[in-house]
Amino acid sequence: KNQAMLITGESGAGKTENTKKVITYLAMVATGSGKKAEKKVSLEDQIVATNPILESYGNAKTSRNDNSSRFGKFIRIHFTTSGKLAGCDIVSYLLEKSRITEQQEVERSYHIFYQLLQPY
Repeated sequence: KNQAMLITGESGAGKTENTKKVITYLAMVATGSGKKAEKKVSLEDQIVATNPILESYGNAKTSRNDNSSRFGKFIRIHFTTSGKLAGCDIVSYLLEKSRITEQQEVERSYHIFYQLLQPY
């Protein structure tokens, strides 16, 4: 049976960190053991590893939070009929487009712009 979880809260409440913990937990339960598999890179690790990439394109410094998500994420985790982790879809939406061209004095645009322009 399909299940859903909605993680909401005010700015700085920990939604992004909580989402990482939920994904890690679901992936760990789906492997059937409390330990990570000792093979190459697990599917769990691959799913959790996408988060920093999404954050660099969709997070920005605000007056209340240095790493504030300026977009929403819909994460769908797929399981096999036997309950093992099979894959994941992540859809981003509601990107705050106005932040690209204009920010308040104490705020910054998306992290990716500063990361791309940093000297090597």
